[in-house]
This record gives sequence, C-alpha cells and structure tokens, in this order.
Amino acid sequence: MNKKRLIIIISIAAAVLIAGGLAAFFIIKHNRENNEGNGKLVYVQKVSDIIGSGVGMTNRYMGIVESQEIKPVQKDADKTVGKVYVEEGDIVKKDDPLFEYDTESMQMELDSLKLELQSISNTIASLNATVKDLAAQRAEASDEDKKEYTAEINSTNAQIAEERYNYSVKEKEISRAEEAIKSSVVLSPMDGIIKSIKENSVDDGSDSGETGYINIMAAGEYRIKGTATEESITNITRDMPVIIHSRVDENVMWHGTVTSINLEPDSGNGDDMYGGGGDTSSKYSFYVEPENIDGLILGQHLYIEQDLGQGEVKEGLYLPAYFILMEEDGNYVWKKDEKDRIRKTPVTIGEYDEANDCYEITEGLTEDDYIAFPDVNVEEGNKTTTNYDEMLEQMGDDEGMPDGDIPDDMMMDDDMMMDDATLGDPEYDEYFDDGYMDDGYTDDYTDDGNVDNDTDNGNDGE
Repeated sequence: MNKKRLIIIISIAAAVLIAGGLAAFFIIKHNRENNEGNGKLVYVQKVSDIIGSGVGMTNRYMGIVESQEIKPVQKDADKTVGKVYVEEGDIVKKDDPLFEYDTESMQMELDSLKLELQSISNTIASLNATVKDLAAQRAEASDEDKKEYTAEINSTNAQIAEERYNYSVKEKEISRAEEAIKSSVVLSPMDGIIKSIKENSVDDGSDSGETGYINIMAAGEYRIKGTATEESITNITRDMPVIIHSRVDENVMWHGTVTSINLEPDSGNGDDMYGGGGDTSSKYSFYVEPENIDGLILGQHLYIEQDLGQGEVKEGLYLPAYFILMEEDGNYVWKKDEKDRIRKTPVTIGEYDEANDCYEITEGLTEDDYIAFPDVNVEEGNKTTTNYDEMLEQMGDDEGMPDGDIPDDMMMDDDMMMDDATLGDPEYDEYFDDGYMDDGYTDDYTDDGNVDNDTDNGNDGE
C-alpha cells in the first residue's frame, strides 16, 4: 500500500515538473520572439502589388485630351466665293473640293487685263512710229535743229522703255489671272472633319485654331496635350513612343507617339511631372497621337511617360532592383514569415531588365509573398504591418521632442523670440537651430525659419 502511494506521488511530481518545464519553455520562446528585432514595425507590400504598379524609372508628365489639330484654309480676300462644296461636320479626304471662286468675275477681270495689255502695245507701236518720223526729220534738219530732234527722240525712247515695262507687268497679271481661273477650286489639304465655316475669318488670339474660312479638324478626332518644364522638355523627342495612363485606373493605358513639340513657353503654369508642382519654371507643350481613342473623353486628365517596354507583360516575376540586397554571399529580400515577422530570405535572380531596373526572381519569392524595402532600420525579427497609418504613428513617435527639460538658452526671451543661434547642444539644435531669425509669428503652418518679406501679415511661411 505504501509502495503504491509512493508511486502515485512520484507520478504526480513528475507530471508537475513536466508541465512546469513545458510552460517555462513556451514562456521563454514567447519572450524571445517578442524581443526579436529592434522593436520597430516594418511596412510590407504584397509582391503582386509591387510588380503590377509600373516600376519603370521614367518621368511622368501631365496630359489632357483635346481636339485634334485644326488646319485653317484661307480664302483670297480679293476674290468672291461662288460655291461651297462642304458643310460643318462633313468628313473629307485630302484633295476633296472645299469651295470654288466665282470665275465669271475672274473672267471679266482677265478680259480687262488683256484690253489694257493691247492698249499698252498700241502705245508702244505709236511711240516707235514717232521715233522713226523724228529720225527722218532730223536727217533733213540744219545742224542747229538736230539737237532739238535728238532730245525729243531720247524722250520718246524713254517713254517706250516705260511702256515696255508696263507691258511685262501686265503680262504677269494676265498669267496669274488665267492660273487663278484654272485653280478656282480650293482642295482639302488633309483628311479630317469640317469643324467650322466662317465668312469673316479673323485670328482672335484664342487656342481654337479656327482662324480660316474653312477649318478642318484632322482625322483621329483627339490628341493628348502634354506639359513639361524647361528642364524636362529636352527629354522629349518627336516620334518618341509613349504610354498614356488613366489617372483613375493605373491599369488602363493607351500607346501613342509624340507628333510635335512647342518650344514657345505656355502662358500659364501648372504641374508638369507626376508629383510635381510648386516651381515657377516655364512650361512647354508637346502633343501625342494615340494609337486608338477608345475610352478617351474630351478634357480627360492623364499621365504620359516614355514607352521603354514597361507596359509589356513579361513572363516570370520581375522585382525592382532596389528591393534586393546584393551581398557577397548571395542575394536576399526582407520577407514576412508566417508569424508576421520580417526575415532576411535568400532569392535566386535571373535576367536583368535594364530599362526598368528589375531582376527576374527565379526562386525564393512568389507573388503572394509580402516584402519590405531594405531600409537601414529593418532588423531580423521585426514585426510587420500592411497598415501605413501605423507607420505614420511610429514615425511621429520617432520624430517627437527629446526627453528631458528644455535648456534655458532655448526658452522664449522677453520679446517672445526663440533663440535660434544656439549651437551648444547638438541634440536640441537638430530640432530648433536653423541659422535664421524667427519672425515670431505662430500659425497653422510649420515655421520655415526664414524672415518673410511681409512679416506684418501675421502669417509665417506665406
């Protein structure tokens, strides 16, 4: 009986020891896992989102859909239009007749010119006869009278020369009039649509381009007007292939070609490149002809970038090079594990896409994995998150005020001016010292540390 009780006691003690050992093991393991890394959260992104977001290193420019190029066709102000062959909205081909001048009035003008030419010819003949008579009379005149006849002959010859000049001018006028009658029908200079017909066409200085008697909108209906700065316009060339992205849906895109570049600066300013704005450099326009206009809307805002092949769908997983750690012993990425911890994971790389600075990943990564940018603060075992708000909170905590009391030399003086010249403590100078006098105003904006030109308005940084 005592022996059986002893066995039971020993069994219970062993079970307690085992349970305690297991508990201790799991507690130690849990504490070790929770203490991994440097306590910082690491933001991770799904690989499929990264490779599907367009990672090419090309500039993006703002673009807007507008009407195609408008070609004005002028009419001769000295002529009368007899017949118009087109109406607004008509589709025309190159060399289709647009309108015809009134040839009846032109023929009357031609007949009048021919009569004037004949009159000049008769005048020249009469003057030649006069010279002939004067020469005969001079031959029979006395030596004293010959001088007078010679002077009169010279004067008449001058008249003949003048009339011969008038004759040549009139011949040219007749030739132009005859050519005008032959080409009385004005033809379309290109394929397009009749945008407008204006009886009194004037250049009103607008951008409509409708300054002609008949204005033709080029076939294709739409074009994309892009905007670049004076620094970036030199990167754009005629006939350069481009990709046009929808601002609403990144995956909706069109292909096109740069057809013209306007090197005269635009009158207004605006954002040029994606994410740009705020500068005062001159803006320049360039125009893109899309391969198709399906889905485009007049006035639609778009992004334009050079086509370097980034729009092509490639087989395999191509990851931007800046996500890859290339070390002497191999290539790695920071990948999230099954416990939402960041791990330095080896990968095998293949082909390099130079145009987009991407490497093919052949082993070690799938599109369903989550990875982080290799920041210097990333450490093995850090917790991961896909919520960027948490990262913003962490950044806010990191960039807060240093702990401890504020030194006396950083307190407000009697004039409520912050002493910005403190260089005694680098820890605090990092936050306060900017080398400039503070204007002393407070507002809803971050103090830029500069003295404004108009500090009496009570607003800093404006």
